[in-house]
Order: sequence, then structure tokens, then C-alpha cells
Amino acid sequence: MLEALIVVVLALGGLALWWLLRRGGRAQPPLATARRPAASGRPAPPAPAAAPQGGTAPTEDGRLARHESLPAERRQALLEALRQLPRPPRALHQLVSPEFVARASSAELAELVMAEPVVAARVMAAVNSPLYGLRSAVTSIGQAITFLGLNTVRNLCLQHLLREAMPAPDPALRQEFDTLWRSSAIASELSLAVAKRLQLADAAGMSTQLVLHFLGRFAAVTLLQAQGDATAPVTALRARALAEQQRLGLSAGEIGSLLLQEWGLPAAMEAPTREIARIAFAVPPVPPLPQQAARPALGALCASLAERIARRELTALQDYTPEHDLHEDLQVLRPQLPPPVLAAVGAALREPDMARVLA
Repeated sequence: MLEALIVVVLALGGLALWWLLRRGGRAQPPLATARRPAASGRPAPPAPAAAPQGGTAPTEDGRLARHESLPAERRQALLEALRQLPRPPRALHQLVSPEFVARASSAELAELVMAEPVVAARVMAAVNSPLYGLRSAVTSIGQAITFLGLNTVRNLCLQHLLREAMPAPDPALRQEFDTLWRSSAIASELSLAVAKRLQLADAAGMSTQLVLHFLGRFAAVTLLQAQGDATAPVTALRARALAEQQRLGLSAGEIGSLLLQEWGLPAAMEAPTREIARIAFAVPPVPPLPQQAARPALGALCASLAERIARRELTALQDYTPEHDLHEDLQVLRPQLPPPVLAAVGAALREPDMARVLA
């Protein structure tokens, strides 16, 4: 009897164990099933893309992003916003082409300007203004070229062509646009004066690049205004570029590069213009580059000084020496410029002719 009772107890125990094991198997799915993604049809997020050569990085680590590094959707959205800006007259393409800049005669420039009556009228008004202090009235574009020089008149034409394409979209921006126009004019004239002193090749090309350099600033100011951003402009090159990048996704220099490409302007003008905007983020060479190779840094210095002058932040030019300027931009650019270039910039700003133009 006892043996039969033991057999029954063992049988019941085995049945209970089988039942518990079966229940536990149902409660816990296999490990592979637990890790299977939900059937949503959505792919896993891609791994972050590596930064392309030349360096792109988020704003936080103090480097400048290239427009090629933007996600396709953001880049397209920015292009769509830029396409809302009026396109410039066709004459702009000829005016900034490297061949025209290098070899155009006075007669060819006069013919090009006269084909744009509004621009011709504005150039004539500017030439006859007290700014240039001419003793007798100038009555033709040819005379203007004779008195002021081909490069100065060409840059005046370029500024007015761009002004046609970049009207202030909002009355609140007119004062800022006027400041930027003055800055571009001063920068182009200063670069011509410095290039003449240093006998740099292609002085006309560099002055044209400086006028185009400010296009990105106009576009960035317009986009910031559209976002309701009324922050006061920062004049330091690095700080401003990073602030623009933080708010718009790109700095003004990169936006300007996109705009020049969108307008179909020559790459030979777009690339050096972009380089001027990026030079404040470059690692200084050791030793400094020779004069001709230091052109982007010289362009950035002319742009910085021009804007500080236009904003009345730099006024005592009769004693100005860039070698001793404590402004943030000089701290960044000075190591990239050989001493003769810095000396030529100071001498050009102290010239009576430059003082008259700036006045």
C-alpha cells in the first residue's frame, strides 16, 4: 500500500513539474523574438555620416560647416528660400567673368554699362557726387572711366547691378542694407589700394570677389529677418559666422556660395569668394604665407575693416596701424598675413585719397 502511495505521489509531482515548465515556456518568448523590431516598415536610423574632407562640424565645436554637408532636405529648403530673391540682370555674368575682369577695355565696359540704363544713371550720379570730388561734371561712362579708373567704375557697376537684385525686402532692413553696401564699396576700394602698393596680380579680381563676398551677408540678413530674428549684428568674423550657422544652419559665406552657384556665376569667382569667408577659421601657416598666397586673408581683413569703418566703429584712421589693432579679427588674421601686407593696409588707410573717400 505504501509503495502504491509513493508511485501516485511521484506521478502527481511529475505532472505538476511538466505543467509548470510548459507554462513558463509560454510566458517567455525566445530571445530572438524579443529583439525583433516592430513590423512598422520604417528602417533603422542611419549612422551619422563622416565629415567630408575640409572639415564640417556642429556649431558647438567652433568650426564652420560647408553647405555640401547639409542634409538634402535642409539644403533644398534653403535653396527654395534663396530662389525667392530676384535674379540679377544678365550683364552681371559678363561683368564678373574672369576673362572680362582681366582683359576688358574701357570701351567694352562702357558698352556693357550703357546696356543697363538704370545702372548707368546710378553710376553717373555716384561719379558726380561730392564723394569723388571731381572738378568738372562727368557726362559719359567713358569719362568716368578716365577720371576714376576702369576698376573703380566696374565695381560701381557691379554694386548697382547687385543692388537691383538685392533690394531691402523690409523697411526695417534698409539701414542695415545701406551699411552693407557702404562696407562692400569701402572693401573693394581698399583692396585696390593695397594691391597697387604691393603690386599684386589680378587686383581687379580680388576687388570683385570682395563685392560678391557681401552677397551672403545680404541673404543672411534677409533670412534672419524672415525668421523674426532682430538680433543686433556682430562684427567679428568668427563670432558672426557661428551665430549665423546656429540660427540658419549655415554661415553667410556658405549661403553666399550657394547663391552664386544658383545664379550660375563662374566658379572662378565663387570659389575665391567663399575662401575669403572661411579664412578666419583656417589654421595659420607657419611661417605666414607669401604676399600673393595670402590673398584670402587680405580680402577678409579688407572686409572686416570696411564694415567697422561703415559702422563708425573705426574712425581714427590717420594713426591706424593693423599691426597693433586689438580687435578680434586682427587676432585671427594677423598670423596669416606677412608684415609687408599689414603695413600696406595701414598705409592705404592713412592715404589722403582714402580718407576723402571714407569721409
